[in-house]
Amino acid sequence: MTNRLRTPLYATLTCTALAGTLGLGALAAAPASAATAFVPGTGTSSAGVARIQLRSSGAAIGFGLGVARTRFAGAQGNAEAANVDLGLFDTVSKAPLACGYSPGSIFPAGSMPEAVVVSSGDGAASQHTASAGAGSPVQLGSQYGAAAPNSSAQAAVDGMSMDLPGVLQVIGGTASSAAKLTPGKQRDSSATSAVSTLSLGGGLVQLSGIQWTAGDHTGAKTGTDGGFSVSSITVGGQTLPTGDPTQLQSAFAAANGALTPLGLSLNMPTVTRSKTGVIVSPLRLSVAATPTLRQALSQALIALQPVRTQLLTFVTPLQASPDCGLAKALGFGYLVADLATLVLGDGGAVDLDLGGTRAGTDGTAYANPFDSGFGLIHPPALQPPGLPALPGNPPTFGQPAVPQTTQSATAPTVALHPVAMTPTAASCRSIQGGGCTTGHGRLAAWIALCLIAALAAADRLRAHLT
Repeated sequence: MTNRLRTPLYATLTCTALAGTLGLGALAAAPASAATAFVPGTGTSSAGVARIQLRSSGAAIGFGLGVARTRFAGAQGNAEAANVDLGLFDTVSKAPLACGYSPGSIFPAGSMPEAVVVSSGDGAASQHTASAGAGSPVQLGSQYGAAAPNSSAQAAVDGMSMDLPGVLQVIGGTASSAAKLTPGKQRDSSATSAVSTLSLGGGLVQLSGIQWTAGDHTGAKTGTDGGFSVSSITVGGQTLPTGDPTQLQSAFAAANGALTPLGLSLNMPTVTRSKTGVIVSPLRLSVAATPTLRQALSQALIALQPVRTQLLTFVTPLQASPDCGLAKALGFGYLVADLATLVLGDGGAVDLDLGGTRAGTDGTAYANPFDSGFGLIHPPALQPPGLPALPGNPPTFGQPAVPQTTQSATAPTVALHPVAMTPTAASCRSIQGGGCTTGHGRLAAWIALCLIAALAAADRLRAHLT
């Protein structure tokens, strides 16, 4: 590109970026202080029974069990209840692995339960499914979702259980959430998770009556509430008090002392409050390899590395196509083994997150960014000209009386009123609906259109000369 083209092209790009930055800066400006009307806003809440994830050095990937989510935005409510929430695993399971097959194709259609998802966009809606998998290691609970206009949403998963004999038992897992708008008055969101019994190490440690709660309210009633509680904790057959935070921490310390030799640890939930709501974190059970197991695993991996390389070299020619052969299958097996070694290595663990809730509402009204020229250009105070004094008329405000004898010899004097015209609007809302403008939106649109046209012309000229 020649130098004579670079300067106007770069200038155009700079102006376009500056205009976008000014627009975004005005959009993120402080809420309009003049807005006093109630804003419907939004409300969100969520709760979960459990989440299983693989963690290594802070990075984690996993899936959820028993998830309930609700939300309202304006006059519409949305609810979702899912026994299984695969998250990123859902995307990975659909990716072709080898020979045109994906990991998800192993499971026949309908084998995985579908989530309940409802919306009040077309009126009130509700859906319910029964529990499934009774007698299996993982029993899925019933799912319920309902949503109504103007505006409420409810979701729940009830009756989830897990049983790994001698290691872990979870009985009576439930999750529920609700979000409700009272038009013109109130925004509310709440969530609750509960587990009847958690047994670890074949009954060595047992927790009963575990509950998480979160709630956020704005409008006529404002406030947040959230907490975590356990009815009782039994360690080695001895029941420990849990009536206050100090007793609860002591009971968890005693439980971790008993679980450490098994490679298990419990981390207490925390409550975090902010301007946008409240979050109660899950109860985390971490399963990590013992130091002895990690040392043995490290030595075994070092010894197997040469064998692994030779095996891949041997099977590479045995393939039907570049995407279908023993090397692909063996590579997938190595991938699974590598993930396992990361989890069992230093800084790795398998985490079982039980419970957890969050709730939040937002009723912020934002000023129209185009009402004040991207937040930087302010409209001047307009002062219309006064009317000329005519013979026999009284003087106008701010204009001296003109003697009738000199009126015909001198030109009429034009004066300005000292009082500025009042603006047509103090502020506007653009996200929650409604809005107004005093003309700067049209100016901003013309500026953006001219910048786009200049950029297109410069690019066309560059393409013609190169």
